[in-house]
Amino acid sequence: MSDRLQMFIPLRKADAAQRLVYGYATAESPDRAGEICDYASTKPQYQAWSKNFAKATDGKSLGNVRAMHGAVAAGKIASIRFNDAEKRIEIAAKIIDDDEWRKVEEGVYTGFSQGGAYLKRWPDPENPDLVRYTARPSEISLVDLPCLPEASFELVKADGARETRAFAHKTPSALSDWLRGNIENGAPAAEIIGDFFDAIVHDLNADPIHDDGLTELLARLKTEVVVAMQPRPAQKFSADPRVEKLSAETDALRKLTADLRPKLAELAARVEALEQTPAPPPLIPGYAAVSKSNETGLDALAAELARLSPAKASLVLIKAAQSQPKRFG
Repeated sequence: MSDRLQMFIPLRKADAAQRLVYGYATAESPDRAGEICDYASTKPQYQAWSKNFAKATDGKSLGNVRAMHGAVAAGKIASIRFNDAEKRIEIAAKIIDDDEWRKVEEGVYTGFSQGGAYLKRWPDPENPDLVRYTARPSEISLVDLPCLPEASFELVKADGARETRAFAHKTPSALSDWLRGNIENGAPAAEIIGDFFDAIVHDLNADPIHDDGLTELLARLKTEVVVAMQPRPAQKFSADPRVEKLSAETDALRKLTADLRPKLAELAARVEALEQTPAPPPLIPGYAAVSKSNETGLDALAAELARLSPAKASLVLIKAAQSQPKRFG
């Protein structure tokens, strides 16, 4: 169920001299959608809405009036009365826009529609088939929802004469305006169609001699159309075996890569450690590396040989060479 609120109530009277249109903003009576506005909880919401407009406009407007819930600012609320006895909110709207007023005089607009949001919804305690709600208004619109051919409103002319006028029969352009207003206001297509069916059923039920069977058929048709217009879930297609095999192989590769990653990291660390270790100097064939300790021993041997006579020193060296021969070349 949408949180977007729209309730249609027929116009009652229009005053040509002052360009005033009279009707109800809302009333505690069942609407076309099987809902009923709770007057007690909705009244303070309308009071706050109207008070805010009065404050913002220095009392020049008691609420905004639009055309077909669209972007056209048709006029303003000139007066608002809270009828506690009848549980309805009575308004007089002053229409400023010339084109919109012409549509009022010609009977194109057939009623007011409150726009806003639901603050709360609950089952009606007296009638379980109805849903009671608290409305939070955001605007009042002039609308041209379908009306019975015999429906009419009272037009008070500029000279004070009163005339009962029938609402104009709906033309393709009027229907186009209604659709355009709802679309520009962001209404979902299924909801627009639902409102259209509700309006037809409302007109049929308003006729004292109406066909209950036709009403039931329209309700069923509305349900089927709205359901058909809802987004459909994505269809599931049978998977290609080749695709399934490729997917399985891909998963196996991902697992193998995950297993190898820490081992490769460990190997890289070991290589880096080896690179940081100094390598021993290369050995030339026929030569032996001599450590510092060996050099110290040679120095001691040279000191001993220096104390000997040359003949004895030569003899010691010959014997040492014969006991530890070295290969050269």
